[in-house]
Amino acid sequence: MSDHFALQLRQHSNWFAALSDAQQQQLLAQAKLVQLGAGQRLFSRGDQFDGIYVLLSGALLIAGVHSSGREALLTIVEAGDWIGEIALFDGKARTHDATASVSGQLLHLNSAALQLLVQQDPLWWQRFGQLLTEKMRQVFQALEDISLLPASIRLARRLLMLCRLHQQGERYLIPAQQEQLGQLLSLSRQTINQLLQQLVASGVIRTNYGEIEVLDVKLLKQAAEVPAD
Repeated sequence: MSDHFALQLRQHSNWFAALSDAQQQQLLAQAKLVQLGAGQRLFSRGDQFDGIYVLLSGALLIAGVHSSGREALLTIVEAGDWIGEIALFDGKARTHDATASVSGQLLHLNSAALQLLVQQDPLWWQRFGQLLTEKMRQVFQALEDISLLPASIRLARRLLMLCRLHQQGERYLIPAQQEQLGQLLSLSRQTINQLLQQLVASGVIRTNYGEIEVLDVKLLKQAAEVPAD
C-alpha cells in the first residue's frame, strides 16, 4: 500500500520526491488514510493543530470568513499539495477552513507521528521547514502574478488548473461560480463575467449556471500563454 502512495506522491509532490527512499518510507509508515466526501470539512479556522495532510486525489477549498460573515476563497489545493504545516511550527490554531469540493483521499500525519519522526531524526525539522518555505514561494509567485499578469491570462491559467481537477472522460466540467473565481484571482465579479464572455465568443468555453465547460484546451493554453503539448 505504501509503495502505491509513494508512487503517487513522487509524481505530484516535489518536496516528497526530493526525500530519500528511506525517508519516504519512514514518513508513509506513520501516515493514515483519510476519505472525504464532497462538501465535507477537513478542519475549521480555530481548530487545534492535529497534524499535517497531503492530498492524494480530489480538491480542497481553503477559505476564510470575515467578521462581516462573508467567506473568501483563498486557494484550491490539488493532488500532491501539503497543508497544515504552519501550525506545526507555531503550535497555534488553524488559520482557515479546509473543505472538500469533490470527494477525495488524503494522508494524515498526526501530532504524535510528527513528534516520533523528529525524535528519530531531528533533521526532519529542516525538511518540514523546506515544505513551509516552498509554500511561501508559491504565495509570492501568486502575488507577483496578481501584480504583473493581465487578468485574462490569470483567469485562463486558473481554468487550466481546474481542468486537471474536474476532467470527466474527455470532457472538462468545472463547477465554479463567478464570485469564487473572482475571489481566487482578486477580480470583481463583473470583470470575471466579461472575461468569460470573451472566452465563450472565442469558442474556448461554454457557461451554464454554476458550471463552465472547457471546449478547447489548446485554445485555453494559448489564452494562458502556456506552450501546447
